[in-house]
Amino acid sequence: MRYQIEAPVRSFSGESCGVQFSKGTGFITDADKPGRAALEYFRRHGYGVAPADEVTVEERVQALVAGDQTPSGTTPPATPYDPTEHSVEDVLTHLAGVEHDEATRILDAEASAKKPRVGITGKRDEILAATAPAAPAGDDTKGPKA
Repeated sequence: MRYQIEAPVRSFSGESCGVQFSKGTGFITDADKPGRAALEYFRRHGYGVAPADEVTVEERVQALVAGDQTPSGTTPPATPYDPTEHSVEDVLTHLAGVEHDEATRILDAEASAKKPRVGITGKRDEILAATAPAAPAGDDTKGPKA
């Protein structure tokens, strides 16, 4: 299976564990032992790991230029991340790399699961605080100064 790896530093371009990253994104397969070892490394070190389409970015661009909305051989659009299909550690790792709205959606899905896991739901406030958008510069919430 092919995976998309998101580096904790979104601007990283270079190589890590044999995977080439461009603007924080790299791709790897678990078809061999080095690939599986790299996947485990990325999971343990806070990288976002998610299944990826089998079609490359270049194929998508060529298809769009040709006027096709979906190039041949593509898989249907990925379904939203479902925390119930992943371990607590994987969910927490995934949450570290998403924006506030997606974090809220995932935490709500976990809370409404048949058996919500305290290892995730117990960190809700902490996760949402970490993913909250920053206030715009010059936003004075204390009111005018006297």
